Amino acid sequence: MTFTSTSRTDWTRSDIYHNSFLIPPNNALTTALKLSEKHELPPYAVSEAQGKFLNLLTQSIRARRMLEIGKLGG
Repeated sequence: MTFTSTSRTDWTRSDIYHNSFLIPPNNALTTALKLSEKHELPPYAVSEAQGKFLNLLTQSIRARRMLEIGKLGG
């Protein structure tokens, strides 16, 4: 088996591609991201696709509670 190393650019391109047809625009998220940038928060937010995946995981196990650490402003 051959392992191919990936870069941040590869993951960014993947997110852009998948988001283009899987995730519709979200005004609340867009506003939160703009406000985070305006207030100069570091860009540490997870991507929309990662957030949707986390949502899918919590729903699939019927989680009643979830603890998320490190979201910063979004």
